[in-house]
Amino acid sequence: MYRLLLVCDKAEVCELYEHFAEWENLGFERPCVVRSAEEGIACLTKERYDAVSSLLSVSEGKRFLAYLSKRPEMMGVETARDEARLRREISRARRTLSSRDAARQQKQVDDLTKAIQEEFFCDLLRGMPYDREKIDERMRELKLTDVDAARPICTASFRLPQGDYFLAEVWRYGRERLENALRNIFECDNGRMCFVLLIINPHHMRLIGMPREEMDGDEVYEQMMLHIRRCQEALEEYFELTLTVKRVVRYDNLYALGQENALRTAH
Repeated sequence: MYRLLLVCDKAEVCELYEHFAEWENLGFERPCVVRSAEEGIACLTKERYDAVSSLLSVSEGKRFLAYLSKRPEMMGVETARDEARLRREISRARRTLSSRDAARQQKQVDDLTKAIQEEFFCDLLRGMPYDREKIDERMRELKLTDVDAARPICTASFRLPQGDYFLAEVWRYGRERLENALRNIFECDNGRMCFVLLIINPHHMRLIGMPREEMDGDEVYEQMMLHIRRCQEALEEYFELTLTVKRVVRYDNLYALGQENALRTAH
C-alpha cells in the first residue's frame, strides 16, 4: 500500500479525503490529513510518504512549496474537490508509483547482474584458470551477449604510487567511494569497447578491455591505449594522481587469458 499526505486548510477537502471509501481498492492506505504547512513539514520530516497533495492559502502554500522544492523525490498529486476527480487522481498516482517502483526494481536487478558479470572478468584478472568450456558456460549463465570470447582482448596493469597516501591523507570519503570513483573513470564505455577494473589495493589495479564489435588485435590494442591515456588525464585532472602503466598485454581471445592463468597456476 502507498502512503499519501494531504496538507490542506479547506475543511470540505479534508472531509472528502478522510471519508473517501476506496483508498485500499486504489492501492493506498487511508491518507494522513493535516491542515497547515507546519504540520505537513513535520510529517514529512518524521514519516515516509510516497506522495503529497496540498491546497493551502497563499502564504501557507508558499512556505510548504519552498520545503517541497528541497524534496524533489516526493511525488505531487493534484488535490481533488469531488469523489470522481479524487478517484482519477489517485488512480493516476498509483500507476505512476507502480511504474517508478518497477523501474527501480529493474535497475536493482540490472545493477546486480552487472556486478556479477564484472566479477567474472575480475576473476580472470586475478588469475583464475578457466578453460574454454568454463568460460563459455559462465558467459551463457551471465548472458554476456555484448562480448565474444573469441575476439582479441587487452589487459593492463597499473600502479598509483600515491594511492596509500591519497586514501589516508587526502580522500575523506572512505575506500569504497574512492573505488567507485576509480571505476567510473576506468569503466567508462566508449561504445566500441567495454572495460572492467580490478582494484587489488590502493596502488595496484588491473584492467581488461574487450571489443563490442569485430576488431583485429592491433585495433583492440590501439583502443586500449587511447582509453588508458584518457584515464590518466582524468586522474590527473580530478584527483591529481599519477597513473603508472606497468604493462599492456594483447591476447588472441579471452580463452588465451584463461589458458595463461592455468599455466601460471600449474607452475
